[in-house]
Amino acid sequence: MGRIDLDLTAAARIREAALEQFAARGVAATSIRDVARAARVSPGLVQHHYGSKAGLRRAVEDFVTRRAVETFGQPYADPSPVETTSQLAARISAFIRDNPAAFSFIGRSLLEGDAAGVALFDRLMALARAQVDRLQAAGLLRSGLDLEWTALHVVLIDVGAHLFEAALGRYLGQALRTERGLARMEGATAALFLHGIFRPPRPASAQQTGTINRGRAAGTRARSSRRRTRR
Repeated sequence: MGRIDLDLTAAARIREAALEQFAARGVAATSIRDVARAARVSPGLVQHHYGSKAGLRRAVEDFVTRRAVETFGQPYADPSPVETTSQLAARISAFIRDNPAAFSFIGRSLLEGDAAGVALFDRLMALARAQVDRLQAAGLLRSGLDLEWTALHVVLIDVGAHLFEAALGRYLGQALRTERGLARMEGATAALFLHGIFRPPRPASAQQTGTINRGRAAGTRARSSRRRTRR
C-alpha cells in the first residue's frame, strides 16, 4: 500500500473517530487530542489532515450531509401518497438505524446552536424542502399547504427523536433504536403524514340536511321581508 493510500485511510479513520466523539460528547467538549486518542494517531497527524478542530468539524459535517443526501435525496420510486409516505417513514428509520453516530451528531450540533450548527441545519432544511417541492410538483400535496413548515416537520421528527431519545424510551417502554422501536416510529410517522389525527367529518343525514336547508330558506325569506318593509 502506498503512502497516499495510508494517508487516505488515516484521514478516514480520524474523521470517523471525530464523528463518534462529537456525537457522544459534543463538539465543544471534544479536543483534537481526544480525537487523536480515539483514532490511535498523533494529534499532529489530525492537524496534518484537517488543520484545526474547525476543519475537522467541517469534514464531519460534509460526511454527515452526504449520508443524509444518500438517504433522503433520491426521488420516490412510486409517486403515490401511500407509497411516498411509507417510503419517507422507512427512510427516517433507516437513517437512524444505519447512521447512529451521524444521527446523534446532528442533534448535538443543533443543540449547541453555534454558527456551524445553524449552517448544518440550513443544509438539512434545503434537502427536506427539495423533497417537498418534488412532491408538490407531482401533484401529491393538498393546496394551501405551508411548504416551509411541511419541510420543518420532516426534519423535526428525525432530529427531535434524538433530542428526546432517553425520555421517549421511558415513555414508550422500549428503546427507539431497536428494530421494534423504529418500526413503531415508522408506522406512526406514516399514519401522521398520510391520515392526520382527526376522523373525517361524518356526512349529514337526510333529516339533518333537510333541517339545514329549511333553516336557510327561512332566513332568506326573513331577510327579503325586512327589505320590503324598509321600502
